[in-house]
Amino acid sequence: MATGMVITRWPSSSDTAENSGGNGFVPRGRNGLTARTVAMDRRSFPMIRAVLATAITLVGTWYAGALVLSRVVDGGEQALRRDVTVGLPAVRHMARQPAHPPSASPPSDLSLKVARAPAPRPAKVDTVRPVPRPATPRQILQGAAIPSPPDSLRNASDLSCIAVAIYHEARDQEDFGQRAVASVIVQRAAIPGRWGDTACENIVPSQFSFLTSRYDYPPINDRKAWERAVRFAAQALLEGPMPELKGADHYHTTSVSPGWVPAMTRVRLIDDHVFYVDPQSSHSL
Repeated sequence: MATGMVITRWPSSSDTAENSGGNGFVPRGRNGLTARTVAMDRRSFPMIRAVLATAITLVGTWYAGALVLSRVVDGGEQALRRDVTVGLPAVRHMARQPAHPPSASPPSDLSLKVARAPAPRPAKVDTVRPVPRPATPRQILQGAAIPSPPDSLRNASDLSCIAVAIYHEARDQEDFGQRAVASVIVQRAAIPGRWGDTACENIVPSQFSFLTSRYDYPPINDRKAWERAVRFAAQALLEGPMPELKGADHYHTTSVSPGWVPAMTRVRLIDDHVFYVDPQSSHSL
């Protein structure tokens, strides 16, 4: 037996005529009206509630005019504007912030792109230029700028050490005499285990009389003589000892006679310098 609610409606004149003399009996109420009851099944209640909720929502939206439709197309956000067929006004697009964080994947097809403002440019940019490296011997011979004399021979390059020795030992001589002094320094550096493995180690400490201390020397005032000395030093580092000196590794001026002279083999005289070869040096090569 179905149970349900009772709906009462007032009958029309045709209903009264149809049921007045038939097989059934229609009770009459006050004022002569007849009531008809209809039982409805309980299973139809959800559908009725859904219809009512939809109707209420459409009516409220029609008055508010605030439907929002948004769809993501090809990675961008595109608003959809259309007229509702039941007479609603045109749908107005409203931007909505995404509920998910920017780094996470969106839970639905709704999204919003946010443009970031560019970083402000600094008012002033301070730049520090690196100290240029000194020219190499090859660059010197190719016309590079001549470096200034070092303050001392401490941590100086071989180029500077040889140039300082040429300047103070033979700057008043011809080119061949200046090259000969550089050749002796390079020759001594080529003999392992005797005086030093580099040009500077064969000049300091105090192996030349022009040094005033272990690393210091008198000032260099003649710029042109210094530039010539640097070029001759670069040539000696690139070409090695001069063949004309036959391996000479000692020299002295004609004004002195050192005690080591008798043990040496004399090679030649160039200007006021006498050059020698130490016989022990050939055994060390």
